[in-house]
Amino acid sequence: MADKRIAYALLIVGVVGALLSVLIDPIRGYDIHLHIVQIIGLIAGSALALAGLYLAFVRKPTGP
Repeated sequence: MADKRIAYALLIVGVVGALLSVLIDPIRGYDIHLHIVQIIGLIAGSALALAGLYLAFVRKPTGP
């Protein structure tokens, strides 16, 4: 059960991080210009979301 919670947490944190990286400029009232920190946040958020998707839906549980 804890393994699924970790997978879903990774998925949620990744999606929120990626969306926040892209949408922080419009939230603050500026045009969208991706700076290096936003690109790093987008890549890290996407990687976390993909890892969460893999753990939640692709990987088979092990053990009894």
